Amino acid sequence: MAYIEKKKINGNIYYYLTKTKRVNGKFKKKRKYLGTKIPKDIEKYLKKKKTKIKIKHYLTKRQLKIVDKIKKEYSKKYKIDKTLWKTEKQKLISFIYNTNAIEGNTLSLKDTEEVLKGKKIKGLETKKRDVKEIKNMKQCIDYLFMYKEDISIEFILKLHKIEMNGLMQDAGKFRIYDVKVGNYFCPKYQELPKLMFELIGWYNINKNKLHIIELASLMHLKFVKIHPFGDGNGRVARLLMNFIMLNAEYPLINIFNDEKMYYYLVLQKYDSDNKEKDFVKYIYELFGIQYKEYVK
Repeated sequence: MAYIEKKKINGNIYYYLTKTKRVNGKFKKKRKYLGTKIPKDIEKYLKKKKTKIKIKHYLTKRQLKIVDKIKKEYSKKYKIDKTLWKTEKQKLISFIYNTNAIEGNTLSLKDTEEVLKGKKIKGLETKKRDVKEIKNMKQCIDYLFMYKEDISIEFILKLHKIEMNGLMQDAGKFRIYDVKVGNYFCPKYQELPKLMFELIGWYNINKNKLHIIELASLMHLKFVKIHPFGDGNGRVARLLMNFIMLNAEYPLINIFNDEKMYYYLVLQKYDSDNKEKDFVKYIYELFGIQYKEYVK
């Protein structure tokens, strides 16, 4: 797999497109010099190295037709843009509540709605972090509706900076330390730039080949596997998944707090067997349940 390698020589930084191959039982690197700066069109270099990869689909044609049917019927009633704050306000509030609650936020759905309305609630003086998480997530969603370009590393860093503003010192920056989540040892922090470049490269290659719900699910899965931040990875993963859905005019996917154990189990299964199908199927089923009224 091709990745960007940075080398420091005599105090100067040089970038290379690097690919590791096994030759006679040993790994050897093949490098192509890119320059002293990463080219703006770096995706074309990564894409060139991956054009022969066979695209694997995870859902049946019938399942994909159901997803598209939901989109078609939903779009007759709602427009996918910032006006959803009026027409689908409760769904967006529910998303903010659930995505934060999964990560330990203690405020109720009702409290979440009151905070978003700008009301002061008695007893929340000791829960300033919980309140801040709610306000930050509202800004994240606003940013998703405002953002008109495609996914990039800069976009992901900006999203994390908004999400964790005032909650952690290195908001909007990749972690510079190693972390472990449960029994899963996340990639070494030194590998993060390479892994994130590869993730963006994968996305650009597959965004016009995979179905949107497959693309969105896999983006969530691959991102959380990398775990590039010290905190806030799950929320960024769910925001990225929904940015892909909303940007293609599919309705929002909400993962509910009361089923977080099953959500975690599916993620943990991927950590152990590296098979993606179960998670894609889980997101598909969740999507179908949430919008079943649009499928007769």
